[in-house]
Parts: sequence; structure tokens; C-alpha cells
Amino acid sequence: MEIKLEFFENLREPGYLKAVWEILCESDNEFFPPLSARGSTFQSVLQHEENHEDLPHFYYEGIIKQPLILALNKESGKIVGFMTFIHNYSCSELKGFSPSNYISTICVRKSARNQGVTRQFYKMIQSETIPSQFRMPFLSTRTWSTNSSHLHILETLGFEASARLIDHRGQGIDTIYLAKKVHYT
Repeated sequence: MEIKLEFFENLREPGYLKAVWEILCESDNEFFPPLSARGSTFQSVLQHEENHEDLPHFYYEGIIKQPLILALNKESGKIVGFMTFIHNYSCSELKGFSPSNYISTICVRKSARNQGVTRQFYKMIQSETIPSQFRMPFLSTRTWSTNSSHLHILETLGFEASARLIDHRGQGIDTIYLAKKVHYT
């Protein structure tokens, strides 16, 4: 599948917003904790709770206010995934990698996975196709310690661990902050 990536400072097009919502709902329970159990994309407490919203309404409201990159299937024109980020982000866990563009969310439709979409998102956000006012010296993200597919991609792209919060998401599930210096191409 060939995809086209598009950057949006503010996503307003109703069809695109609907597609982001659908993909977010499809991916909700694949995150730990689920996105529907979170109040924001950068909250510090990430313990899994059983009592949470059925759908990720609060999370959605947060990500649609962030700059994002959409992946569209070139043939069908349908959105197959998105990456959101917080521009000019700093926190104590990313000491030495601030300010950064902090990748808050990446979701790809199940039907489009294992086709390099996530890797293309990371390539684009480090390219000169990103408007100059959104370029930062560092790129950062966080994930959970059992998210092996994402950790593998980050490792191959040159990210390094900045901090590890032991049992942060529950017994045996750590939060890992990762970052890298960006050389725009």
C-alpha cells in the first residue's frame, strides 16, 4: 500500500476528524492503560484502572488540539493512521532532550499495520517537510516496557532511553521515555 502523509497544525475537516476518532476507538484498548482511561496525552499517573470511559472522549479532545500527521492511502484516499505531537515539550524525564517535539500518539488501522506507516511518520517529523516553526532540536516519546514492536522501531531509528519509571503502569510494566537529536533532511 502506498501512502501519502499530510501535516496539519489544526485539523478541522469533519471527515478527517471522524476518521481520527474511528482509528482512535479501534486502537483504544491496545494501549496500556487504554486511552479511554486517560485524561490527557501527557498525564503523569498511568496506573490501569478498571473503571473508565467506554470510549476515549477526553483523549480525543486532547489530540485534536495538537499538530498531527495523517497517513492517507494513495489509492482510496482514506485515512489509515495518524501521529500527534506536542510542540516545544519539556519534562523532567526528558532532561537533556528538551525542548522537543513529543510524540503523544500514533495509531494505525489494523488493516494497514506492518506496512511501514509508523516508520514513515517518524521519518516525516524529522524532515524539512515539517514547517520550520514546528522543528525542534529533539524528538521524544514514551511507551510501556512490553510494547516491543514500538520499542524495536524506536531503537532502529536511533532513539535512546532518557528515563525508566519502574512499575509505573502496573506491576512489571514500566514507562520508558525515549528521545533523540534531530537532523532535518
